[in-house]
Parts: sequence; C-alpha cells; structure tokens
Amino acid sequence: MYQTDILEEDVTLAGTIQANLFVSTTGTDSDWIVKLIDVYPDDLEEKSAQQTLIRAEAFRGRFRESYTKPKPFKPNEIAKISFELWDVLHTFKRGHRMMIHVQSTWFPFIDRNPQKYVPNIFEADEGDFIKVTNRVYRSKRYPSHIEVGVLKQIF
Repeated sequence: MYQTDILEEDVTLAGTIQANLFVSTTGTDSDWIVKLIDVYPDDLEEKSAQQTLIRAEAFRGRFRESYTKPKPFKPNEIAKISFELWDVLHTFKRGHRMMIHVQSTWFPFIDRNPQKYVPNIFEADEGDFIKVTNRVYRSKRYPSHIEVGVLKQIF
C-alpha cells in the first residue's frame, strides 16, 4: 500500500492509469491487482476514515509479454509487468489522500490463480494451488510506478 500526504488542494485525475510494476514470485504464476483509492480525512463526522475505490484492474502475470503466448515466471526472478486500468475522471478533494493498493488475489471477485503455472487455470487440480510469496520492488533500479494524467485547475 502506498499513499500520498494529505492533499493541500483538489487534484483531478483524468485518462488512462498505467501500472508499471517490477515483481517476483516464489511460484510460477500470479495475478497482480492494482487499486486506486480515495482516502477521506479522519476528522469527518459522517465519513471518518472512509476509503472509496475509484479504479481497479487485475492482470494475469502469465500474459506479461504476450496475450497469445502465456509464459510462467521463473521463481524469485524479477520481472516487469505493465497494464492499464480503465480511464478515470475523479477529483480527490483537499484534505484527502490518494492510495494505491497492490495485491495478488481478488477472490471471489475474480477466480483464484493456482500460483503454479498450468496451461489452463480453469482445469487446475487441487494440488496445483500452492502458497507463494509475491513481491513488488520500488527502487532506482526497479522503479515500480503508476502513471496518471492530472488536469490543471483553470479557475
């Protein structure tokens, strides 16, 4: 989870959100979910500590290089994955925060990934479902980041 400081002015995001992540898994397949969340101030009477999901998208890591030729991850090897979230037009109000969640499952919203590469996850056996550790890297060498468009205030 990553979040901004408290916003000192309104900020409007518009257009496509591009997720660019450097990741690794101890398995051979994983999903990656990125969520953009509006975090309300803690001191509001009616909506204190409310978080509102603005956009989210799930990405099957096996398709990181091609949708027609899926490929397993090499365990513990860092790989880059990039994918788009749906367009957004949302204003984060002064006093709010922007938050990004990155996770690797969204069950039951989407089906479970076995975390072990199999040709078709819908035909995975019980033994194909394994526990893994997934990591997101954020450094100068592995600059995981989110790209968004910001509208300028004109009045």
